Amino acid sequence: MKDIYDLAEDYADKVINSPDFQRLLEVKEEIKRTLSGKIMAFKTAEAKYLEAKEYEKYHPDLEEYKKRFLETKTKLFSESLVKEYKELETKIQEKLNQDINDLKKSVSNKFKLNYF
Repeated sequence: MKDIYDLAEDYADKVINSPDFQRLLEVKEEIKRTLSGKIMAFKTAEAKYLEAKEYEKYHPDLEEYKKRFLETKTKLFSESLVKEYKELETKIQEKLNQDINDLKKSVSNKFKLNYF
């Protein structure tokens, strides 16, 4: 009989070897390779905006940084690869959440469902 650690390892292997997870890894590498410029622009704009946001109305460039941050975020997240990545990520997370809920139900009815 398998112990809890073996079962957990089997489950992790099942998730990691699933077609959705494998595609997620492929898309992640493709994003790194093809969208590095947009990622850098987004991260730079985000850092400047967050730094200026600390001073709120006292920072003279806050609105400009906010606008640039939102523009770079929109450009990056409108890319088809990023959309596919987010969809796969959500699909995998929903499956994990469902499995956690199923496990909770099988152990006890006292666990709150959909509470992670």
